[in-house]
Amino acid sequence: MVCEASRKGKRDTFREESMKIRRGMRNLLIAATAFAACGTVAAAAAEPVRFVVIGDLPYSADQYRTLETELRPGIAKGGFPFVVHVGDFKGGGVPCSDEGLERAYRQIMSLIPERVFYTPGDNDWTDCDREKLNAPISELKRLDRLREVFYSKSPAVPEGWHYRRQEDYPENAMWRFGGIQFATLHVVGTKNGRVEIELDDKSTALDAVDARDAANARWLDSAFASAVTSAASALVVAMQADITKVGWDRKCSRKHRAKCDGFASVRDQLIVASAAFRKPVLLVHGDTGRYCIDRDFGGDAAPNLWRLNSAGDWIVDATVIEFDPSAPDAGFSFIRIRENVPLESLC
Repeated sequence: MVCEASRKGKRDTFREESMKIRRGMRNLLIAATAFAACGTVAAAAAEPVRFVVIGDLPYSADQYRTLETELRPGIAKGGFPFVVHVGDFKGGGVPCSDEGLERAYRQIMSLIPERVFYTPGDNDWTDCDREKLNAPISELKRLDRLREVFYSKSPAVPEGWHYRRQEDYPENAMWRFGGIQFATLHVVGTKNGRVEIELDDKSTALDAVDARDAANARWLDSAFASAVTSAASALVVAMQADITKVGWDRKCSRKHRAKCDGFASVRDQLIVASAAFRKPVLLVHGDTGRYCIDRDFGGDAAPNLWRLNSAGDWIVDATVIEFDPSAPDAGFSFIRIRENVPLESLC
């Protein structure tokens, strides 16, 4: 019996990557049934785990002040082990300057030094080629620069966190804390970068999206496999995009790469894998509208799949997430950090 297998290599075509995803899901179902027989699984932690999620700000000078004078002190006082930032560190109409990128890096990464896990948003790179901006730039060049600034070094986390990054996609990270498996995925708004490609060659840009989708699928598969083999009590997946927002009904393929549902593959994979895992899974994202706690996202297939549309945009706040594996109905709870009150879902 194999408790955990390493998946290496890159497929050359979209079809081959899709086949690999399906094989990974079958393997996960087998592993989820058999993991108890593995002799090296770790015991799940009994203590509640608390961490902070922030994103979709600051979009204005007022939001900048709120972040610095209220949110930052609240995070510092809370004694949290780390922060997850789900992208969009500036408004969509703010120019994508190198100076702004460096400033955002300093602001985000200093929330808890060496303990911030950031996944990019569409405002941070895909939307940098908009004509409305004073100086639009190539979105692909902006992504290269963003990776240079934000991922030039790894967080200095303890070895026991089992932190790692995906090769060629350093924004996709994975770590373990308090018996919970965590992972970030680079999934962004603007239909996952499949529309409004203004300055780059469209075919080249869409090839990059296809490759990123395939990498995300491998990484998500690996996150679930790691959660199974480590006997994690829960899995938390963070990304920027609201993958419940469907622009077109048809799935993306080699034939239909732009006017298609850019989130279908990751959405379906998440639901199938959560159903196999059976323990609590939380998808945390930003990108759209208001606070939302959703227990219906997985449907009848995966009632263990939670979804949080975190603070940002219209509600300038950060969210404290707590998971208590010892509770009778083990699950997640959510607190607004500014007012220290339970989050009221506005779905």
